[in-house]
Amino acid sequence: MKMWYEKEGRDEDVVLSTKACVVRNIKGYNFPSKMDDKDFKSLLSKVDSVIDRNELSGGRATDIVNSGDTETLMKAQISGRDGSLLYSPDKKSIYYNQDYSLSIAVGNHEHLTIKAQAPGHDIGVYRLAEKAAVDLEKKLDIAYSDKYGFLTSSVKLTGTGLKILYTVAIPAIAKTEGGIAALRQRVGQYEWAIYPFADQGELNESGVYIIASVSTLGVSEDEILERGEKLIEDVTKAERACREQIATKKKTQMKDLYGRAYGLLRFATLMSRREALDAVSWLRLYRDYDDSAEFECKWKMLNTITQEVCWEQQRRGELNAQTTQKKRAERIRKILKGVD
Repeated sequence: MKMWYEKEGRDEDVVLSTKACVVRNIKGYNFPSKMDDKDFKSLLSKVDSVIDRNELSGGRATDIVNSGDTETLMKAQISGRDGSLLYSPDKKSIYYNQDYSLSIAVGNHEHLTIKAQAPGHDIGVYRLAEKAAVDLEKKLDIAYSDKYGFLTSSVKLTGTGLKILYTVAIPAIAKTEGGIAALRQRVGQYEWAIYPFADQGELNESGVYIIASVSTLGVSEDEILERGEKLIEDVTKAERACREQIATKKKTQMKDLYGRAYGLLRFATLMSRREALDAVSWLRLYRDYDDSAEFECKWKMLNTITQEVCWEQQRRGELNAQTTQKKRAERIRKILKGVD
């Protein structure tokens, strides 16, 4: 079965994914930052006893690490960009469904982190995460205050315990002078935040950004969802308008960059992360304006490349650098050929 991000999604030319994170804590335990080994052991056992094994696989993070199957969790965007869920694995558990679109992490920053994700623009992920949360609430004694709502270690999550994140590819806005600054101001008007996928390193200046809800205290789930939907529609329209302006005003230059970028991705033997994402950004800019019919360049292909390059597991050491670039290039060529 394909992973969730390998499927097609709405507004996928701009929106790579939609994610809903719901956090909960269990009465009788300190927050994870204050828990001792005995409490972690008790927490993991308690949650494990109520997990629906007909729907979810996984278990103790120690077993996952020992099995060596950590790359899949990275690609599926479950273990975190830096694999943080796999740190101190004896104190964590991870459960996930068949296509990895739903996961439950135990013992990270909160006792329970329920994440649902889908390709493209799909706020329906909230219902999937909420359903899993309600199921656990029926089986566990969840920390809740009539005054404040769900209690969490982070004040920003206290209340609904809900966070919505859209991952967007906005190379045209990023390449437009003042584009990101204007967008950041617009996002702030909705009381949300926008930040680059990575502030430094090879993923910096990739044109990939995260747009996320900020706080939940005093704000209902419906208000968070409504603001997010209006905001992502604004961002999508703005990015498409910028692409049209760049593609039509600089058609010859864009056509050349488009062909060069495709050639690099399709035929290169070695590929760095920066090279891959830079090339994909040019394909995004001009893809809808190319009338040559010479290139096989579907949105799903571009999104799969972007997701895999952004979330791939990093291997340290000079001896692995060339091997990693070679494998990355091979994988990109297969995607552009339409080979799963």
